[in-house]
Order: sequence, then C-alpha cells, then structure tokens
Amino acid sequence: MASELCKTISVARLEKHKNLFLNYRNLQHFPLELLKDEGLQYLERLYMKRNSLTTLPENLAQKLPNLVELYLHSNNIVVVPEAIGSLIKLQCLDLSDNALEIVCPEIGRLRALRHLRLANNQLQFLPPGPHVWPVVVPRLEAELELHLPACATATATQDPSHICDLHHSSQQRWILNPLSKARDRTRILN
Repeated sequence: MASELCKTISVARLEKHKNLFLNYRNLQHFPLELLKDEGLQYLERLYMKRNSLTTLPENLAQKLPNLVELYLHSNNIVVVPEAIGSLIKLQCLDLSDNALEIVCPEIGRLRALRHLRLANNQLQFLPPGPHVWPVVVPRLEAELELHLPACATATATQDPSHICDLHHSSQQRWILNPLSKARDRTRILN
C-alpha cells in the first residue's frame, strides 16, 4: 500500500495534478511524500476522507500553497495546527466527523474561505479572544454547521455587520447563517 501511495503522489507531482484523491486508504499519518522538496505546488484540491489521521503537518501551507479545497471528513483529527491560517487560497475546509474539541482562531485568517464544515465533532466552545466567533470567518457565505453540546454558547460582536443568526435545526445541528436583512436585531435562544 505504501508503494502505491508513493506512486500516486509521484505521478501527481510529475503531471502537475490539480486534484489528488487519497480517500479510504487507512492513513494514520499525513503522507510525507506530499511534503517532500517543494511539495505539490499545483495541487488545488486534496481529498483525504475516511482515513485515520489525527493531526495535520505544520508546513502544510508552505508545501501545498495553492489549496482551494481540503476534505478531511471522517478522520480522527483532534487538533488543527495554527498554520492552517496560512492557506490563503482555501475556500472549502471539511473537518466534519473528526474529534475536534476546539476550533483554532487562526481559521480566521482564511479570508477566501466560503465553506467550513465542522459537524459531528467534540466541540466544547468556539475560539475566545478579541476576534470572537463568528468574526473568525467574516466572509463566510455558506452555512456553517456545528454540532455543539446543549451547554455551548455563541457570542455576537458589537459590530452589527458581523451578527449572525444562530438556530437549531431538526437534525440536532447548530447552523450559523450570516444575516442579510435584519442585521440590527439580536435573537436569544434557549
């Protein structure tokens, strides 16, 4: 399996692939072959769903600088490194069905991000600090799904342009949608 993985990555590097599919390979560690030398500079979409990854490398943005979509659904990721904030072209990040307990505030540096999937994790709270959620992803246009425990809270900023509507869906998920019409109202949910 390791030689097949190396071959797949080598072909992607030589042929300057924009998409790389590494789903369902029972990977326990991020493949070092992806990060060798200059990495895969042309890669825009990386699919690593349904593996057994527990973390991501710190030099991910340095070695894969043109990533637009990163799919890490159904792994065992506990921590996302701060370096995730350096993937400046990233528009879609799927971290659903992992073991995340917190969301690192560096996700807020992903100015191009449009889709962030965090459903079915172990999230206890959202990042604290001066850039309180949902300011973390100020230009998020799509729904942001979070599976939060009943005791979790969300905080809106004082700037009405960043207030988000938080509601509970029938599928036991919290949905954050940017308000487009009534940004000057605040809703309190029980």
